Amino acid sequence: MTALSRFLRQPLLHFLVLGALIFVYYGAVAPSDPEPGGDPSSEIAVTSLQLDRLNTEFEAIWQRAPTTDEQQKLIDNFIREEVLVREALRLGLDRDDTVLRRRLIQKMDYLAASSARAQKPSEDDLTAHFEANRESYLRPGRVAFEQVFLGESPDETLTTEILTKLEAGVPFSELGKRTLLPSELGMSARAKVDGLFGDGLFETLQSLEAGNWQGPVKSGYGFHLVRITENQLPEQLTFEEARKFVTEDWSLQRYEQARVDQQEALKSQYRIIVEGQAQ
Repeated sequence: MTALSRFLRQPLLHFLVLGALIFVYYGAVAPSDPEPGGDPSSEIAVTSLQLDRLNTEFEAIWQRAPTTDEQQKLIDNFIREEVLVREALRLGLDRDDTVLRRRLIQKMDYLAASSARAQKPSEDDLTAHFEANRESYLRPGRVAFEQVFLGESPDETLTTEILTKLEAGVPFSELGKRTLLPSELGMSARAKVDGLFGDGLFETLQSLEAGNWQGPVKSGYGFHLVRITENQLPEQLTFEEARKFVTEDWSLQRYEQARVDQQEALKSQYRIIVEGQAQ
């Protein structure tokens, strides 16, 4: 095989030729660039507002104002970014980019949120929201209890024997199977009880009366005999106690509504076509 034949078979040569063909094709079909100064979109103006923003961002990071050289670098970087962004958009690189699409959607949602935040609720607005959602504004319940761990599959005879000893006054800490779970817990809310014993135990305990040993009751680890020492059920907050939460919820509701309204208003400007569905 001659040197020329080996050269023509090189993958790198094939890649370069293919790249050249794509470049020639794009040059033939791509729209010609506008003449300098002929299109306002070809101008990049660094305004005083943009300079202020660049300086503010620099100061937030470095805790001082930029020097003259540093400010020039900020301007140069801004121009570089603007040129690359505009060229990327001109080439259509933004199309079918999932990450970019999500970022743009977040920005549109932010605009809707800004509009909602500008709205200030009146006292009547807050009172009406509180009355319509009173069940959402409760002081969380709490419970205190003692427990004897029986294991994952407790023996009925042994359970009865332990319950008899408990009722006779034998210390609960001396009974049952060994476990790292606490044998007693002071007044605690749902998050702590369920965090230690598994989801669902708090609700079960709050349904029990205080004073006597009861069970077995099931936790995320197995079964227990329990004695409720104190049980505080959820209590309705007054409007003043709940004011902060009501205000936050009212604002969140306004934001969600603003977002929906924005989407519907924008969507109405388009003719939506879904292939395969009757219009």
